[in-house]
Amino acid sequence: MKEAIAALGWPHFTFFFGLVFLVMFRKELAALIARVTSIDKTGFKTGSVPEAQREKEKTNAVQELLLAVGDSVALRDREGSIRNDLTARGLEAESDSVKVLTKNLAAFQLLLDFEQIYNLIFGSQIVLLKGLNEVMGQGRDKETLVAFFERVQNNHEQLKSWTFDQYMSFLFTRQLVTICDGRYQITHLGNEYLTWIVKSGRPEGRPL
Repeated sequence: MKEAIAALGWPHFTFFFGLVFLVMFRKELAALIARVTSIDKTGFKTGSVPEAQREKEKTNAVQELLLAVGDSVALRDREGSIRNDLTARGLEAESDSVKVLTKNLAAFQLLLDFEQIYNLIFGSQIVLLKGLNEVMGQGRDKETLVAFFERVQNNHEQLKSWTFDQYMSFLFTRQLVTICDGRYQITHLGNEYLTWIVKSGRPEGRPL
């Protein structure tokens, strides 16, 4: 056996080990060859790792999709509710695909809510929201809003039998207004709704 090995000589051993090396690392070598961009007397140059490059491109694409939808406090709140619902059901909530779909779903839900609100809200309630928006963070006391409601009531026979609480009920139910420390405040959703009216070009002159 020793004589046979000795008879092979170093050229044969080099070829043998080279063949073993190629078999063992064929995948790595194939990836390396695919990355070669140029060859000269100093050696060869390679580009970035395809997987890492694709991952970077994927991340950039996700960010572009998310930015395209826009951002707001109301939208983030809606996204949080959707993610919490997914988590409660034992579903994936943090992958890139789910993030994009969640944000788009949240935006769609907000737009649908705004359309429904616009079809039902009184013109005077939009005026009230705009007044609260002017003092966002400070709010107004109940007496000021009651006085506003009474002026509206005097101008519209249909509201003669309404109470102040009935008039405000819709704004509370749709989460456009809240009470904080005894003062009536517009919510982030209410602020976003007013922005939507302007951006969508909807007339504010609704009935009542």
